[in-house]
Amino acid sequence: MMKLYTNPSCHYCKRIKEFLNQNNIEFEEVVAGENEKEWNELIRITGIGMTPTLVFQEEIWLPNRDFRNPEELVARINHFKDNPMRPLMLEEKVEQAHNSVKNLTLLLNQLTETVRQVNTKLDSKNFTQTTNPEVAPQQ
Repeated sequence: MMKLYTNPSCHYCKRIKEFLNQNNIEFEEVVAGENEKEWNELIRITGIGMTPTLVFQEEIWLPNRDFRNPEELVARINHFKDNPMRPLMLEEKVEQAHNSVKNLTLLLNQLTETVRQVNTKLDSKNFTQTTNPEVAPQQ
């Protein structure tokens, strides 16, 4: 059975729980603050303590990383119920981690390029405004 780690003050946790119940998806709720040893182990593995966190078929799913809204979470759960993930061997886990680092590098490179392009446009606008004062800044 999947586990859903929650926090009583988390409104998004409440929304996720309601949506899972509406879609007849069974889960065990684990309140993070009442299960600190288990919660701390999840934080150690993921590097982030964020609720709601879902543990399903040996995978840990975090909001905004693995699902963006309750509908997407339910669709993902249903997909993997119909197509279960097999447990990974150690070598596969290492390869998965390696690919994750490569994906992160790609995303950081893309972000760096986007920031460079924005800075170039801003520099160009500033240059135009300082060299041609009649040009009114666009709003």
